[in-house]
Amino acid sequence: MSQQVKEFNHFRLATIKDLKYLAPRLRFEDKREILSSSGLLPFYALYFSYLHSNIVFTIVNDKKEPVGIFGVTVSGAIWLLATDKLKEIQFAFLKENKKVIDFLNTKYKILWNYVDSRNSLHIKWLKWCGFKFINKKKYGVLNEPFYEVIKICA
Repeated sequence: MSQQVKEFNHFRLATIKDLKYLAPRLRFEDKREILSSSGLLPFYALYFSYLHSNIVFTIVNDKKEPVGIFGVTVSGAIWLLATDKLKEIQFAFLKENKKVIDFLNTKYKILWNYVDSRNSLHIKWLKWCGFKFINKKKYGVLNEPFYEVIKICA
């Protein structure tokens, strides 16, 4: 699908170099979510997600430095991981994110995933994107409370 991706402000297609840059800089909450769900170190979780996704965007600041990354797997699982620097462009990110989600809505019938119930930034982002929280259950290798989320796309 990446050949059909259009350009968005603050978003570009991700590279392996981005994964290496972002992994050690991820927010504490994102590292905790990775560990709780998969037990993987951040780089390996990013690499696994990158390999299993149809599309992966790097979120960049005004200097074109990576501040976050998100993608959608073949099955429609949407994911986001970010550094603390995402806050510096939060309004621009959220505005442009609406366009990206509208684009994804044309490519997937259902977007879904699990989110750590302690990760308030991810929860706010998913709500902003129009996801419904349908279940709270113990999830992942550490059996922590996660929300199951879904968005049915037109």
